[in-house]
Amino acid sequence: MKKNTISYVDKNKLLSLKKDLKALDYFVVEVPGDKIHTARQYLNFMGKEFKMPDYAGFDAYSDWMTDLNWIPNHRIGVIIDDYESFLNKDLRAKEIVTESFTDVILPFWEKDVIRIMVGGKPRIFEVYIVK
Repeated sequence: MKKNTISYVDKNKLLSLKKDLKALDYFVVEVPGDKIHTARQYLNFMGKEFKMPDYAGFDAYSDWMTDLNWIPNHRIGVIIDDYESFLNKDLRAKEIVTESFTDVILPFWEKDVIRIMVGGKPRIFEVYIVK
């Protein structure tokens, strides 16, 4: 299975990336970095886009991002557009988001799901940061 990663993408390659992800049946969430400036805005946005039952804080967010049993797609992609503006009013939250993908969410879907979730199956989960 492919390793789940965070990749950096040039803005001019974004259209072809989205087309490729759609062709491969990814569940895609595109985070508008220029509109997400605080942790609360990020949690609200991700909670709605991923249809989470609860997204009150980063603990609940991490719990649901390592569940996602209501999303049938085997592949998930998160595109963070305009990364320079993303969470620019809360740099600590930007660190938390990056660390949660790197340390929790991506490894969980790559391999940890097998031993943690009954009948758990790995998923491809990729994060694309648009510079």
